[in-house]
Amino acid sequence: MTLTFEQWRGTWGPVPATPDRVHGSIRRATSIQTTWPNGVGLDSDVRLIARGRDVRTARDGATSVVDAAAVELSAQGIAHEVTQIESEPQRSELDALVGASLMGGFRKVAVTALPDVAGSVMGLLLDDLPAAMIVAASVPIRVLIEDSGEVPEWMRQPSTGSPYVCLGHRDGGVMQQRRMNGQPLLGQGPPAGDLRRPDDPFAWPDAPPTRPYSTRRLRRIDVRMDGDVLQVDSHFRDSYTGPDRVETSVHEYEVTLTAGTDDLVRSVEVRPRVLPGPECPTAAASAQRVVGQPLEQLRQFVRAELRGETVCPHLNDQLRALADVPDLARTLELHRP
Repeated sequence: MTLTFEQWRGTWGPVPATPDRVHGSIRRATSIQTTWPNGVGLDSDVRLIARGRDVRTARDGATSVVDAAAVELSAQGIAHEVTQIESEPQRSELDALVGASLMGGFRKVAVTALPDVAGSVMGLLLDDLPAAMIVAASVPIRVLIEDSGEVPEWMRQPSTGSPYVCLGHRDGGVMQQRRMNGQPLLGQGPPAGDLRRPDDPFAWPDAPPTRPYSTRRLRRIDVRMDGDVLQVDSHFRDSYTGPDRVETSVHEYEVTLTAGTDDLVRSVEVRPRVLPGPECPTAAASAQRVVGQPLEQLRQFVRAELRGETVCPHLNDQLRALADVPDLARTLELHRP
């Protein structure tokens, strides 16, 4: 059985290229790659390699890296409990995360152990690691289906409780029906394309090349001031590289946002690029609920308010990441010539 890609109405397809860095702006870009060093399986060991940095582009075009971080960890078992973690810069407090499950509770332990990293590159990497693992957890199921040529019987059963509820996975929805009919939609997508910029080594942080059966999460947040309006342009992509070494997009969004000097969200626009189910693009409307909210409170607001069958957890993650925008804006102001 071969899983095939279907482009749904309301999606635009993968972003073809990374935009130029604008003079007088700051860019935060991160990459998280998840691999299976001992073979793919539901309870196999995994390795996550995360990189990120903030790059300021002055009004005269001068470039400087103002923050950078890297986190690498190993996890094991069906709950993907952390067995080893290291970082650059080194933080001994990360030892508290050994034993934490990437499938639940990791973020709470991270915030408690390292409260001072909020708003920084390392803070975003730690916040994003569990979501990256949830996406990677679909790889063993995908491999099982493609190797065996059939959908396991347990996947054909009605849902008895999912790790999260969203519009795409709602009871009675198309994705559930397709799964129960033996034609699951696991996020098989189109070729993702290379977002690196050979002409600009500061466009993205260095990251290891993709490997067969690996997943990768890329995130870009560009921030600049236009008079008294904060302009935010962001892009997010989850991708999967199969045995043929072709990287395909799984989830992908562009989100633009404006805010005033009071850091209250004035407007938000969502462009769904690639999503796994036909109903998923309509979740973009849920983002309008952040209008009027303080940027710095977006993580708390999204967690508390954007729940249930009208939202997309991947769009939620993109909105959560924009809680760091005020810190990026302050860094931009601090370094202005």
